[in-house]
Amino acid sequence: MSASMTRLMTHRRILLLQGKMGTFFCRFATFLMGQGKQVHKINFNAGDAFFYCHKSEMTNYRGQVSEFYEFLQELIANKQIDAVVCFNDCRPYHAVASEVCTALGVSFFVFEEGYLRPDYITLEEYGINGYSRLDPALIDTLEKANDKPAYTANRFWRLCVSSIIYYAVVFLGRKSYPHYDHYRGLSIWQEMVAWLIAPVRKALRWLPDKLLQRRLLQKQGQFYLVSLQVHNDSQITHHSDYADVKDFIAEVMTSFAKHAPQGTKLLFKHHPLDRGHRDYKDLIARLSVQLGVNGRVFYGCDMHLPRLMRASIGMITINSTTGLQSIYHQKPTKIMGRALYDISELTDQKPLDEFWSNPTPPNREFYLKFREYLIEQTQLNGSFYGTSPWKLAYQQPHSKR
Repeated sequence: MSASMTRLMTHRRILLLQGKMGTFFCRFATFLMGQGKQVHKINFNAGDAFFYCHKSEMTNYRGQVSEFYEFLQELIANKQIDAVVCFNDCRPYHAVASEVCTALGVSFFVFEEGYLRPDYITLEEYGINGYSRLDPALIDTLEKANDKPAYTANRFWRLCVSSIIYYAVVFLGRKSYPHYDHYRGLSIWQEMVAWLIAPVRKALRWLPDKLLQRRLLQKQGQFYLVSLQVHNDSQITHHSDYADVKDFIAEVMTSFAKHAPQGTKLLFKHHPLDRGHRDYKDLIARLSVQLGVNGRVFYGCDMHLPRLMRASIGMITINSTTGLQSIYHQKPTKIMGRALYDISELTDQKPLDEFWSNPTPPNREFYLKFREYLIEQTQLNGSFYGTSPWKLAYQQPHSKR
């Protein structure tokens, strides 16, 4: 059990805000109640309310973001809340909640996708990613990681189905929540359409992507890998200086064209959760011609990332947690944004232009200590769209004295 979960379980009255699309927060609340906790939830739209099963212990917030600070203060006081839990600390309502909790001295916990994958999810106090308070200086006191997480049966199709249902319900119930401010910056209709497009693109491009993967795996050590991220993810909007992922693509390709050794190739791996929202094929093709690297730059989505990592020279990303996977495979990794793991001994600290010809691999011993630190402090063996073995590891309820 991670230190963050242990700390959460010392609290008795817990407030849940917005979670992942689907039933995870319903199942998490059931677990907390089974440990003797009093749990309440705030819903911000009809989709939140639809997926939450404890109907008698929830509040529907229909006000504006600007009014949420005062509303949350009053609710915390009335229900004597001593801990608030949400998914992603950069969503508009959650950013406000972080401020309220700091002002009131209430503990604030954040779920996020696992820093280490698969079979882990992240739970961290105070904030995640760029807002994390983890101190790498403490890892020297830890031993090497020997983690063996149980298989969680996480399924991408469950996410797709949950997302389509969620956005459909939000769209149909929008009149009941007239001021809801969606965290992605898109309308609910746009989100719903994007999730309908995603499986179509997957079906059409699955075979071409697999054939591309086969060709590249035959070129062991001859290509660099670029791991793209969801275009409007908080990692981009809050923890990088890029206005758009397109700017990142252009910068990487320009640097590659000028400084990468002749004969090397470049692969952009699209993020599967962004499949229905963005398509960079035409952009990359156009830049390839303009920069004189046509035939050396490739783009795909449905490919096995670990195999590509192992076959690559190294990886570049803005700040994706796939960077930690690259480090695990002992590949030189260049971070172009802000990430909690972008430190000496783990990532290449040189400018991108120098990375191509002289990439620096990670220090394996330091990484194993850092990994152990992440697991002990923040990682839960579980998934949002699968099982959560960590629940079985927690047998006795804890109470705050």
